Amino acid sequence: MRSPYADAVDLAGAHWHHSVVQSQLAKVLKSPHFRRSKRSQNLLRFVIEAALSGDQNALKERSIGTAVFDRVATYDTALDPIVRNAAIEVRKRLAQYYLEPEHVSELRIELPIGSYTPVFTAEAPAPEPPKPAGPDGGRSRRWIAAATVLLLAGVGIAFFWSGRRTPGSELEAFWEPLFRGRNTIQICIGQPTRLYRFIGPRSEDLNRLLGRPAASDREVAPVSVESGELSWVAPEYMFLRDGLAGFKVASWLQSKGHAYQLVSVSQTDYSRLRRAPMVAIGAFNNAWSMRVTSELRFVFEYRTGGGTNYHSIIDRRNPNAASWNVAEPVAGAMTEDYAIVTRVFDPATEQTVISAAGIKSYGSFAASEFVTQAEYVGAALQSAPKDWRRQNVQFVLGTKIIDGTPGPPRVLAAHFW
Repeated sequence: MRSPYADAVDLAGAHWHHSVVQSQLAKVLKSPHFRRSKRSQNLLRFVIEAALSGDQNALKERSIGTAVFDRVATYDTALDPIVRNAAIEVRKRLAQYYLEPEHVSELRIELPIGSYTPVFTAEAPAPEPPKPAGPDGGRSRRWIAAATVLLLAGVGIAFFWSGRRTPGSELEAFWEPLFRGRNTIQICIGQPTRLYRFIGPRSEDLNRLLGRPAASDREVAPVSVESGELSWVAPEYMFLRDGLAGFKVASWLQSKGHAYQLVSVSQTDYSRLRRAPMVAIGAFNNAWSMRVTSELRFVFEYRTGGGTNYHSIIDRRNPNAASWNVAEPVAGAMTEDYAIVTRVFDPATEQTVISAAGIKSYGSFAASEFVTQAEYVGAALQSAPKDWRRQNVQFVLGTKIIDGTPGPPRVLAAHFW
């Protein structure tokens, strides 16, 4: 007989009794991911109970706002996104819960993006009960036993080969979260933050006086420049090595048959990132990289010490430990740069982001090599947790600079969560 609540939720071809779903809900709500958030608990409990009872009207945004968050029935959902924000938080907490190995085989509760109707799925359907043996049941059982042995042998061989970790497979696994939806991947390239052009009647004179490289044996008379003689033109330019890093990522994506779009940071807005996963190139010149990494373990910071200013990478878990620094301004030729490679699910956009971000553009280029060459990722993941594919990842990289060219990326630190 058809389950009376089968239409309320997508059960992926299976019919789950209320008690099974409610038991799983109780287990999820007791987990550390939900235990400290009453708002997430209340929203998840409400939508599941509404879905199981078949009350589709209760699963609309306005209905949830009034029932769960005490909003008046006429409140403006466009101005008050409390339900949408709470749903983002619930999706993040559910994703974290099911990343843990002990929960992988449990009944899975999901809240699809763009919907408040929960979806319940399982890793595999329950086996059908065995049928009674007929007159030749003994012979049938022997054939079943033989087939089972062959099946298990095949599974063992398949498991052996699938379990082999090769650099190529590790690199594919690193990118896999961005490939799931087959959406066009945005490659967001950082740009200079301070870049101006002379304008006005004195522009040619100012260019002639100030546009030439300085020389130690040449004295330059002080020149007064008015604010009206400068035009901010940073959005029209990007650093060469940042552009090359973006092209390297684009070339790799194209070789794997994935669509991409190269955009500058000035062209990238929040609505664009809600629709597609992103690769962010650059750190201090890319606001999206800075925002994505700002609350993580390894972050970029501007520091001052001993009378010197630094652009730095610090470990927020060990704030007093040595950090990786580049002095500002750089005196002479740079000899080393540092970068953070991050792969993280961003709850604000509900998309996975990869950030290949160097303190300077040398580091960004080295980071782009790291995320597109199998041998670098494969070596870095040799000591990674077995379930790293389901986790967020950060790597701190260093690169030596010789004759103005960044060398191979070296992993200095790593974090999985």
